[in-house]
Amino acid sequence: MQITNEKPGQAALATDKSAAALGLDEFSLFSRIQTGEINAVRSRSGEMMILVSELERWAGGHIAAQSDKAGSIRPDECLEIERRLTGGLKRGGQIMLPYRVAGCSFSEDEMNGYCAASSAIAAQLNYAKELNQQLSGSGQLPESCDFEVSMSETERWEVRSALLNLNHGEILLCQRGDEFAVIERFNEDSPYAQTNGNAQMLWKGNDAQALTEAFKDDARLTLEFMASNLVAKAQKIVWEQYPDHRPGHIVTAISKRCHQAVASEETVSQTMTQSVSHGIRM
Repeated sequence: MQITNEKPGQAALATDKSAAALGLDEFSLFSRIQTGEINAVRSRSGEMMILVSELERWAGGHIAAQSDKAGSIRPDECLEIERRLTGGLKRGGQIMLPYRVAGCSFSEDEMNGYCAASSAIAAQLNYAKELNQQLSGSGQLPESCDFEVSMSETERWEVRSALLNLNHGEILLCQRGDEFAVIERFNEDSPYAQTNGNAQMLWKGNDAQALTEAFKDDARLTLEFMASNLVAKAQKIVWEQYPDHRPGHIVTAISKRCHQAVASEETVSQTMTQSVSHGIRM
């Protein structure tokens, strides 16, 4: 992984806009940042950015401008907000705040900051959660109708299953003779595919199960990387726009939600067990 700090005056785009400029899935972009294939810079807030010059290198030329669209505030259900009817009343000498998220209580003012930051990352967080759910499954069918991947004129692989159906492309378990491979297939009309080819070999081996598990372990690390970046993105909004409303407290709740979204089933089970045991009083 090659990540440097962003310097003043450098032209760089956030990861979602960078992925869109390349026609690449954001998951794919993060996995290539991890392997050092695509170089990233870290902004002062901690968010990952890609220099425009780096994007142009992978796109094979000029990239299309990515406009900033102001997002709307998402509904309470989407942001996992619990409203308390007893807000403001005292219990045990403490004021019961009217909102609760991920075990954290919020006032009305604090909720404004939480909603703004959480809404800004909601689509990306939901997508990361969806990919994590796919990793827990097995034997998915690829969304495309093409069940053969051509790496070259003489190298063709038969698709056995889809390991991940991405918004932009798919990651497939393929077989050729006694050999197996994990291959990522990109959208053919994307700038990235037109410059680098529409398929890339990720893993290769003779044991399909071992290969699948190795990929899934690596993919979960990528999702954790994405989740950490979403926390940094939200943190910037909270500290810049709501500095007087306990920003650290708000970021803590957002961080919990982001990391819960990409946690493995085993981790979630352990967390729930700990929560139950901590709630027992003898």
